[in-house]
Amino acid sequence: MQDHYIGIDVGTGSARACLIDSTGDIKALASEAIKLWQPQQGYYEQSTTDIWHCICHCVQRVVHQSGVDVSHIKGIGFDATCSLAVFSEDEDLPVTITGPDFENDGHDRNVILWLDHRPVQETEKINATGHNLLRYVGGKMSIEMEIPKVLWLKNNMPPELFDRCKFYDLSDALTHLATGNENRSFCSTVCKQGYVPVGVDGSEKGWQEDFFEEIGLGDLAKDNFRRMGGVNGVNGKYFSAGELVGHLSENASKQLGLHAGIAVGSGVIDAYAGWVGTVGAKVDTEYGHSDESAPANDLAQASTRLAAVAGTSTCHLAMSEKPVFVNGVWGPYRDVLLPNYWLAEGGQSATGELLRHVLETHPAHKEVIPLAEAMHMNIYDYMNGHLRELAEKTSAPTVSYLGRHFFFYGDLWGNRSPIADPNMKGAVIGLSPDSSVDGLALYYYATMEFIALQTRQIIEAMNNAGHNIQTIFMSGSQCQNDMLMDLIATVCSKPVLIPRYVHAAVVHGAAMLGAKAASGDGEGNTENLWTIMDRMSKPGRLVKPGSDANEKKLLDAKYEVFLEQCRTQREYRQKIDAATISWNHETPIICKPCPTYSLPVLSNMSLFGAKPAGQAPTGGLFGGSLTANTATSQPAQPAQPATTSLFARTTQQPTPLGGNLFGSLNQPQQQQQQQQPQQAQASGPFSNLGGATTNTQQARPGGIFGSLNAAQPQTPQQQQQQQPQQPQRSMFGATLGTQQPAGGLAQSTIIPPQGTSIFGVRNTTGYFDSLLSKSKKQGSDNSPLEDLPSLQFGLGDIRQRLRKIGPRADPVAHDKARYILAASGVEPASAVRDLNDFDVRIGGRVERPAPAPVATDIDVDAYLSNIQKKTTLSMIADGLERSARDFDNFLEDNINMEWEAQRRKIYEHFGIKNKDDGPVEGQPAAAGREPQAGFGRSRRTAKAARSAAPGIKASTFGRSTLQKSVIGTPSKIGPHQPEFTDVQEATGSPGALNGSASFDDRFLREKQSRLAERIRQLNHARIEKQPYPILHELAQVARSSGDRHAQHLVDAYHAAMTIVGENPEAETFAGDATAKERQFRDNYLDPNDKSPGSIEMRKRILNGANSLLERKFFEEVESLIAKHPREANLGGRPDVISKIKAYVRLRNTRKNLVPDNVELQSADGEYVWAIMFYLLRSGKIAEAADYVKSQSTTFRSIDRTFASYLLEYVSSPDRRLRRALQDRCNNEYNQRARNAPENSIDPFRMACYKIVGRCDVNNRSLDGLNTEIEDWIWLQFNLARENDKATEVAAESYGLQDLRTSIREIGLKHFPKSPSEDDNGSFGMYFFLQILSGMFEQAIAYLYAFSYVDAIHFSIALEYYGLIRPADPWTTADSLLSHDTRSRPQLSFGRMLGYYTRDFRAADVASAVDYLTLICLNADLGGEAGRQQAELCHVALRELILESREFSKLIGDIRPDGHRITGLVEERASLIGLREEDDFVKAVTLQAARFADENGRTTDAVLLYHLAADYDSVITIVSRALSEAISLEIGEDPMRLMPVKPRSDGKDPEAQPNSSLSLASIDDPIQLAATMSNIYSREAMFYTKIEHKNQIACKILLEMSEIKNMVEGNLWPEALDKIRALEILPLDAKGDPAKIRHYAATFPALAQTVSANVPNLLMWTITCCIRQRERLMSGQFSGNEGTRRMMCDDLKQISMDLTTYTSQLRYRFPPHLHEALARASAD
Repeated sequence: MQDHYIGIDVGTGSARACLIDSTGDIKALASEAIKLWQPQQGYYEQSTTDIWHCICHCVQRVVHQSGVDVSHIKGIGFDATCSLAVFSEDEDLPVTITGPDFENDGHDRNVILWLDHRPVQETEKINATGHNLLRYVGGKMSIEMEIPKVLWLKNNMPPELFDRCKFYDLSDALTHLATGNENRSFCSTVCKQGYVPVGVDGSEKGWQEDFFEEIGLGDLAKDNFRRMGGVNGVNGKYFSAGELVGHLSENASKQLGLHAGIAVGSGVIDAYAGWVGTVGAKVDTEYGHSDESAPANDLAQASTRLAAVAGTSTCHLAMSEKPVFVNGVWGPYRDVLLPNYWLAEGGQSATGELLRHVLETHPAHKEVIPLAEAMHMNIYDYMNGHLRELAEKTSAPTVSYLGRHFFFYGDLWGNRSPIADPNMKGAVIGLSPDSSVDGLALYYYATMEFIALQTRQIIEAMNNAGHNIQTIFMSGSQCQNDMLMDLIATVCSKPVLIPRYVHAAVVHGAAMLGAKAASGDGEGNTENLWTIMDRMSKPGRLVKPGSDANEKKLLDAKYEVFLEQCRTQREYRQKIDAATISWNHETPIICKPCPTYSLPVLSNMSLFGAKPAGQAPTGGLFGGSLTANTATSQPAQPAQPATTSLFARTTQQPTPLGGNLFGSLNQPQQQQQQQQPQQAQASGPFSNLGGATTNTQQARPGGIFGSLNAAQPQTPQQQQQQQPQQPQRSMFGATLGTQQPAGGLAQSTIIPPQGTSIFGVRNTTGYFDSLLSKSKKQGSDNSPLEDLPSLQFGLGDIRQRLRKIGPRADPVAHDKARYILAASGVEPASAVRDLNDFDVRIGGRVERPAPAPVATDIDVDAYLSNIQKKTTLSMIADGLERSARDFDNFLEDNINMEWEAQRRKIYEHFGIKNKDDGPVEGQPAAAGREPQAGFGRSRRTAKAARSAAPGIKASTFGRSTLQKSVIGTPSKIGPHQPEFTDVQEATGSPGALNGSASFDDRFLREKQSRLAERIRQLNHARIEKQPYPILHELAQVARSSGDRHAQHLVDAYHAAMTIVGENPEAETFAGDATAKERQFRDNYLDPNDKSPGSIEMRKRILNGANSLLERKFFEEVESLIAKHPREANLGGRPDVISKIKAYVRLRNTRKNLVPDNVELQSADGEYVWAIMFYLLRSGKIAEAADYVKSQSTTFRSIDRTFASYLLEYVSSPDRRLRRALQDRCNNEYNQRARNAPENSIDPFRMACYKIVGRCDVNNRSLDGLNTEIEDWIWLQFNLARENDKATEVAAESYGLQDLRTSIREIGLKHFPKSPSEDDNGSFGMYFFLQILSGMFEQAIAYLYAFSYVDAIHFSIALEYYGLIRPADPWTTADSLLSHDTRSRPQLSFGRMLGYYTRDFRAADVASAVDYLTLICLNADLGGEAGRQQAELCHVALRELILESREFSKLIGDIRPDGHRITGLVEERASLIGLREEDDFVKAVTLQAARFADENGRTTDAVLLYHLAADYDSVITIVSRALSEAISLEIGEDPMRLMPVKPRSDGKDPEAQPNSSLSLASIDDPIQLAATMSNIYSREAMFYTKIEHKNQIACKILLEMSEIKNMVEGNLWPEALDKIRALEILPLDAKGDPAKIRHYAATFPALAQTVSANVPNLLMWTITCCIRQRERLMSGQFSGNEGTRRMMCDDLKQISMDLTTYTSQLRYRFPPHLHEALARASAD
């Protein structure tokens, strides 16, 4: 087997690891978020302890994922951010850098992050020196470099603490932790610490003593800079990238799970690892190499290649053989990567961020988002496509021609390279009022053009200074933007090469460093790094410069304008500064230096909305506001809403005004249009461009008839209580004069031009429009309020309207009151619904908007308001009075869980104290040494959890996709705020997802409980490998739910059942009795749309949809006949044909068969064509053939050819006619349609021809018939076919994709986009249509915003059969619905399940496990995708375990003999890919154990480490707890631990709360230590794995606890005998100095837990001696006087010996101990 290497990349927010083979192929990737602290503004801190733990976790994961034997891993390389790490010299432990007291809070915060800006004054002092070494850091030392931070520590730390410190760059600190040595890297010291390699500019030691003396760090120069790493070759060693820095130590190897002795390479800064992973890629030989005079990929090529790492910002790295100094470019740095080679570092402060800013702040952004989603594209690809279409539409020769007169300069965040001016801002020439998508496209292109032009400027500056850059090697997210890559290549006239591992270039480069280290020989000489890069880098994709001479000429001219804009802006600023210098104004106008990898701080006003100091932010170029703190020079904070923008888009949300139930009818519409806003808004400098006006009408919620009233003034309090603007709606659902919210199908409204068709022939949805209108009218005809026909509203509708116009209180703030009311059984379900509808404010008055005057006879608004107040307040008063009495009864009836545990949990949640509850068993009423709220914490300082939720690492910059918790932040039981950004935009509110169909929490909980039981049954069936009809079971729950959309949901379940072929009666999979788990995965996920599997899947979807619609119709036929038997007159034999005849007869009798004045063709008293149509409509094609045969004479007389068409149609498996028959059938149909007089042809006859012959497929409607929406839907599916497009006539081409387009168009026009628009559950109909058409991912995402519970369970059923395309869980964490590189929809299935468990996991952790287990349904995907899904499942389970602490239930428990009991997770091992016990331990238990130990959860850690078979850690932990318990003063309350939660599931009477079977549930640390020690001492399988010194320490501590009890019990002689037996103190020295010295010499060898209690042992000895002497002296001794005196003398001698003993260890013991000994000796 070939060798493998590991790369470690430590970024700002996460640590990553990758494992590569000897060819450079990445075999596994893993990542773990890092904790980040921000104690105050501008301070950013991390911990090497935390970082190392994350690294260990990542390494273990990549080894596990890859399956590589650790013996084949030969090398490891590190890269990290350029951050400062501080350790102590004497103990080599982390030194906290958190001022002002610099005390360790338990987190070991010893890293000052690169972006920390605390040393402002120190940086200015350093740069003021003008020292020569500053030439090598770009002329000035950045605040992000490490020497200013060291100087800050010197100025703020206590001197004695600073004198103990040694300093590392973070990458060097990691190699130090890995190897234990003090070797350093040139990369970190030269680039960030001011080290000048020996021989450069006369440097003798590397470190410049005069520089350190001048800035005040002269003490670091002592001992040849020992604390900085020493002098190379004297007392230190320095290495270039990847050189062998040492070998993996024993301790580090255990932590990483690797073998000791693995080669460790010298680390580098993370961007430099990107150079290693990028520039070695092979250049396409078709274009040629950069330097034709050198061999392919020779080292000479390195100097011709610019590495550009392009993400939020862009970093440019270039190598040279000689030093090249460039203004605004850091360096040059020698030896940092290759010995004797120099590297320079330039950059653009914002590139990806600039593109995002321009897009998101433009008014057309909300319009573009749904367009891009409809095209299944990301916004960048959509904009690129739009630009190309725009160029084609305007006949522009190139896209660049579109922006020929538009000049955009984009240094919004200052300029880093090449002019190094942080005060640079943006500028635009060529503004227009165009705020459309076309206008946005122009800005977007101009932004890309600016990035390319500035890249050329940087390259030219570097080449003019002496570099020889000929090729650009890109990496990072921007590589996916093909138009930007083309622009950069063409503008710079350089080929752009994109390596294979675009997103993993940095960690891939780190792994190459490990390969270099592993290549070392016996003397430490290693293979050349470039050779390794050449061998391991993969061929890249080449982007050649454009060949259009005219375009090149245009871009050259634009480059000249760009340079002029850059130059003139600085000139203009100098002129203004000169003119205003005499004003003596205090406002700062100079920015701090621009950070390397962060956005610079803006301090002065600009065209783009920078914030002047002390002022509110103003409008930006597109309405964005860029704020900053000039005092601390911090990265820009999120923009605050403020004023209007260039395009008059108001960046502050309008304040909605109040309206009454029916809207105000007393003001003319003209006055509304003239209404002025209630709040003045400051407009931007160009606020009226683009057609918008600053004086914008304030939004008002509409009444039932829409908002017709004038705006009424509001108090500030009322304004604050209003929710963000909602669309105004009339009683008929029309949106009145408000803009729809943007985003996606479920988020925006896109109405195409009237009369247009997506096929260009006819509006295919026009017929649907009329059917929908007819359905609405029919629905309104059944209104129960016959006396108010103009309203047509029932009580339910009024409640819906009241919910919308009533006060929008925060539901989270009132959960307690709502729950208590529901619990008390105040009223039946209707009363509970009314309570929620009225949004009651508990403990206060009911807030309502001030009603406008209504000129009506009856003040309906006041009447309803009065009823509302009386009803709700009486309900509240009654509920609060009864809730205390009925609360327990309600819980017993409704919560079938652990009764006692759940009651206490709910009481604690609501702050209710149960007066009947006494002290809990094992937890005395008196407060112990540990707070009762602790989770098994000991008395020692506990390390805080990694964040509010396990697995989430806090970050000031927001959580990245790798930082986001898989299961969501823990909080209360019940509905939660959506975690997905696209769902938040769809719902239009940051509130919780209650689901429009859920009447209240209680009903939702009951529904969730039934659904959870079905999921539990599903997993049980999967374990038993038995079929389970999941779709059928979930449909049963939906049917009984009572939701408004329940019927549509049931229909959707039945549609899915028909598509997959699920048989609820099947008991086995044999003989294809029912669909199998994941049966359709391969066909559905096939990336090739033309493959047989893909075609077969589409055919199955169409066939299933047709079958369901036809079956539903026939059921309606039978139902109608049964309802009206007399009119139907079925009679005779009730076969299919007879039933259809009866149906036709019934409809004809009821006059709704066809419209008036339409004649039907009859024969023998039967409407034969109508019968034929309804036989086809019900899917009874065999019966239709029988009917034609039985009526052959009749059909020959009326239509000689139809019978042949029908019989061919029935016999074809695809329901298609042969080409000849097809053409003839179409000709007949077209001739009749064109030539026959109006109303002369039976419309049923034409419909039959359309169905059988697929005639005129562009007009998919049934003209002349009385049809319903369901008939129209069926026709769309019936006409669709999936065949070979190459052989199909264009006019007949209509497949599943065309059908989906029609449905998508219908959804945009006719169905609600968000819950606020839904009045009657009509969203269910659109969801049903999407499921029918196989738009599974879009359907789930759409339903999620309305009813997330139903969406989640429907997706589970689809995923079970392999009908959901899962998204990458790490790159799409923020979006529920996204699209892959082929623009196919994909769903964030795993995270959706994880977030859902928040609703109940605190109360029902077993159900949460069942849901999270289902994430692994996707583990069967091939390659990396399957591994990622399995990893996501394991991470989710780990987070659940850490959050819930249900360790004994989830992971397992301990029997009295020490053997383990299987937990819930391991019981599902076969479902989550855990094949062996070791896998389980590595994946879950060890991580949980470490986390518990770090957070001071003693009993949890004991249980977990035991289950993980790490018995040595168990003894270490119990010894530590035992030591703390012993250290308490005699007489103090004993320390108590919080026991592990019990395993009880409510069924086992012996396993009730507080009587857990777990041995780790003992709350006494002494008893716990004794029990575990006893278990381990009995069996060799335990004690052979425990270090001897730890066994001895635990034994001594147990004996000390006995001694303490003896002292407390006044057993002085016995206690002294025990102390003497310990052989720790010189009780038997009898004044012998040699013996006393011997005892003193053995003290340092004692275990820390034992030595910490020696002072207590001394005090007990002193106490025993004094008390025993007092007893002897008082005559309480029955022996003779000589013996008594001798014993007293012996006791006094002991005191004197102890005094001598402590004097030899004087500084080890507290002063009061010496005083006590002195008194005892004197006595």
